[in-house]
Order: sequence, then structure tokens, then C-alpha cells
Amino acid sequence: MVRARTSASVCLLLLACLGLLAGCSGEGARAESRQEAGMTAHRGAFRQRLLLSGELAAERGEAMNVPRTNAFQLTIRWLAPDGVPVKAGDPVVAFDNSQFSTDLEEKRLSASQAGSDLATAQAEVKTSASERRFNVEKARSALEKAKLDAAIPKDLLSLREYQERQLALKRAETDLAKAEEVLRSESKVSDTDVEVKKISLDKSRREIHTAEEAIDSLNLKAPRDGMVIVGSHPFEGRKYQVGDSVWPGMAVATLPDLSSMMVQANLSDVDDGRIRPGMQVVCTLDAYPDTPYRGRVVDISPVARESRRNPLLHYFPVRIALEKVDTRRMRPGMSVRVEVMGEETRDALLVPRAAVAFAAKEPRVLLASGGSASVKLGPCSADTCVVESGVSEGTRLRSRDGRAG
Repeated sequence: MVRARTSASVCLLLLACLGLLAGCSGEGARAESRQEAGMTAHRGAFRQRLLLSGELAAERGEAMNVPRTNAFQLTIRWLAPDGVPVKAGDPVVAFDNSQFSTDLEEKRLSASQAGSDLATAQAEVKTSASERRFNVEKARSALEKAKLDAAIPKDLLSLREYQERQLALKRAETDLAKAEEVLRSESKVSDTDVEVKKISLDKSRREIHTAEEAIDSLNLKAPRDGMVIVGSHPFEGRKYQVGDSVWPGMAVATLPDLSSMMVQANLSDVDDGRIRPGMQVVCTLDAYPDTPYRGRVVDISPVARESRRNPLLHYFPVRIALEKVDTRRMRPGMSVRVEVMGEETRDALLVPRAAVAFAAKEPRVLLASGGSASVKLGPCSADTCVVESGVSEGTRLRSRDGRAG
């Protein structure tokens, strides 16, 4: 009985092993079949793809520019964090105003001095005018008295006294004319001096107003609700920081319009001519790799720019419009993987790129039989090449590492 049970167990074990071997053999056969199909020249559709790197950017938004003041440059004293949401009227950027505050105090002192000078001048004018008018009235009274004295008949006076009275009349007339002239001329001079001091005071007040406006302009506030995106320093290749020196007109921060998001990509100069406006693209945010976004190439810069990382590298800026903008996820500055889709070629003769030898003067495909054949290649992707001539459909190939189809 024991011997019979042992024999039955051995038989069942042998049958299980045979089943496993058969399964492995089937899987191996199918894998070999797939490998053989992959290393064979075959017909199929081909679409060239070009990968670019880029980032999201907003086409529209409110720029927070450095205000134009009398200062050659300004220093950032405070800056809102990058990406923080703000409400309309919230502070975004503040510049150092110590220089303007000092100038404002000096201008206020100058205005105070100008006001004192004007008040003094006006008081002097009143005093001097009163004295001059008094002198005119005094000269007029003296003239009236001289006229009365000179009107006495000549026969009633001695010749000498008569002549003296006539001379006194002429002297009185001259003194009155002189007093009146002094009154007129001095009034003009005094009025001119007062006007000059008024102009000086008005100028000081305008300078104070200008300085106060300049100080107010050094605090940039959000014009609407939005998100703050800190700008990049044009020389340092980084975001602006507190303490950086900036110049009038430079955009320190922006409040982007998230509904106008687009992709700014870079095309290497070695790939110049491989893409053109209108080509379809698939964009993938590095932060959300499972959600592709479709778009198209809108514009390619005609002039290459120098890379900041390496002056020997150059690139063409490429602008890409998205078919759909996700305002909940998309933020300016997010890195994007861009796949540019070329035109699709149907029923093309395809060979694995691993079976193509590019080191020779002309490309050759490696045959499974051990030799190679010269071919004329069309476009290639990362793993497939189009063959225009030199090999026929169904030809078995081998890869450069020696694996054969």
C-alpha cells in the first residue's frame, strides 16, 4: 500500500513539472516571436517626434515695474514670496526710500525758509511803500506851500526874496517828481522781489509734492486679485531677492492672467528646421505626468540665443499655444516636457534603429545572416528608422549588440 501511494505521488510530480516546462516553452516561443518581429524590416505607420524642454508662461498679466524717479537705481527692501496669492491693494514690492525721505526733509526745510523769506519780503514791501507814499505826500505839501509863497506879487517882495521863492517852487516840483518816481520804481522792484520769492516757494512746494509721490510710488500694490510671480534677474539668472539693485522700468514681479497660459520651449540649434509653426504637440507637466495637454507650435524665433549655462550652446525660443488651459493646476514657471508631432507617413518600410550602423560613410543595416546592407534612410525616431531603399520587407536583422531576429 505504501509503495503504491509513493508511485502515485511521483507520477503527479512529474506531470506538474512537464506542465511548467510546457508553459515556459510557450512563453519563450512567444517572446522569441515578438523579438523576431521587432528585428525584421516591416511595413507600418511612422510619425517623427521631437522632444523639447520648456516651461509654462502667461501671455497676459500686470507687470510690477520699477517706478521712474530721480534716482538712478533703487534697492528692493521687501518682496512678496513667489507664488503667494494676493488681494487687490495688497503690497507686492517695496523699495528703499531712505534717500527720498532725506531729500523730502531738506525740501520741507527749504519750503519753510522760502515761506519765511516771502513773509519778510511782503512786510518790507508794505513798510517801504508806506514810507514812499509819505514822502510823496510830504513833497506835495511842500509844493503847495511853495506855490503859495511864489504866488505873492513881485512888487511886494524884494528881488532876492522873490527869486528865492521861485527857486523854492521849482525845487519843490523837482522833489515831488522825484518822490513819485521813487514810489513807482521801488514798487516795481519790491513787487518783482515778492514774485520771485513766491515762485521759489511754489517750486519748493512742487518739489515736496513730487518727493511725496516718489515715496508713494516706491510701494507697489496689487491692482487686482491674483498670484505674485517674482521676476528673474537679467544678469544673475535667478529670481529677484531683497537687497537687489534694480533700474527704472524693470519688471520685478507680475500678476499673470492664468487663463492665458502658454508654453515657452527651447529648440536646440542643431535641430534647426525640424519643426515649423502649426505642428501639433503634446505637453506633459512634470508635476502632473499622467495628464497630457495638446497644443500647436505658434511661433519660432528666427534668431538663436546663447544659453546661460554654456556660451557654446544656442537655442531658438519656441512659443506653443495650448488647446486647453487648466487654471487649477497650471502655474507660470512649471517645467514642461514637449513632444512635437511630425507628419505621419503610412505604409512606410521600417527597421529598428538598433539594427542600423551609422558609423560608416553611408548607413547600413545589420543582417541576421551576419552581413550588412547599404540603405538609404528617411527620418528616424528614438527607436525606428524609415528605409527608402536597400532592404526589402521581411528581411531579418540583428542589433548592434549581436541579437538577431
